[in-house]
Amino acid sequence: MAGLTITMLLAAAAVLMFGRRPDRQIRRRGRGPNGPSPGKARKCRDRTDADAPALLVRELAGLLAAGRPAYRIWADAATLYAAGAPRNAPAHPFAAVLQAAAASAALGLSPVPVLAAAGRADDGAPDPLLRELWAGLAVCVRVSERSGAPLSRVLTRYAGQLDAARDAASDRESALAGPRATMRLLTWLPGGGIILGYLLGGNPLQILTATPLGWSAAAAGGGFWLAGRVWSGRLVRDAAKPAEDVPG
Repeated sequence: MAGLTITMLLAAAAVLMFGRRPDRQIRRRGRGPNGPSPGKARKCRDRTDADAPALLVRELAGLLAAGRPAYRIWADAATLYAAGAPRNAPAHPFAAVLQAAAASAALGLSPVPVLAAAGRADDGAPDPLLRELWAGLAVCVRVSERSGAPLSRVLTRYAGQLDAARDAASDRESALAGPRATMRLLTWLPGGGIILGYLLGGNPLQILTATPLGWSAAAAGGGFWLAGRVWSGRLVRDAAKPAEDVPG
C-alpha cells in the first residue's frame, strides 16, 4: 500500500513538473507549423504579437527596395494594414501612427517627430512593444536623414535587431520553464506530504493543530514555505527580465 501511494505521488509530481511544456516554435505571421495557413495573415493583423514589429520594419524596407520613394512608404504601409479589415473591427495598432507619419511625409515634413512621440512612455503607445518599435523607427529615419545612409539598409539592420530580441525573449521563457515547474512542485509539496500522512494511517492535521510541538512545526513550516515561495518567485522574475533591466 505504501509503495502504491508513493508511486501515485511521484506520478503527480511528474505531471506538475512536465505537464506544461514551453512552446519553442517561433511563430511567423501568415505561416502555420507546416507552412502557410489560409487566413492567418489577416488574423495576425488584428493583434500585436512578438513578430509584428520586425515584420513591419521589413515591409518598409521591402517597399524601399522595390523602388518606392521614402515619403510614400508610410502611406503604403498604412494602406496595407487597413486592407481587408472588417468594417466594425478595431483598427490595427500600427494604423494610426502610420497614417500620421504618412500625413507628415505628404506635407514634405520628416516623420521623425510623429514616430518619436508614439515611442515616448508618457503619451505614446500603451504597449511597450509598440513604443520600442516607434522609437526605433524614429532613430532609423533620423540616422538616415542626417548621415545619408540608405534607409532600406538601416531598416533591415533594425529588423534583425528586433528578431534577435524576440528570439532572446523566447529562449528566456524556454529556460525558465524548468524553474517555474520546480516552484509549482515545491508549492504543493507540503499538501502532498499531509495527504501521504493520511494514506499511511496517520492524522497529520490533528498533530499540527492539537499539540504544542505541532503548533511549532506548523509555524516553522509555514514560515519556511512562505519564504521559499517569495524567494523563488523573485529569482524567476529577475531571470525573466532582459539583461539591461536587471538591477546591479
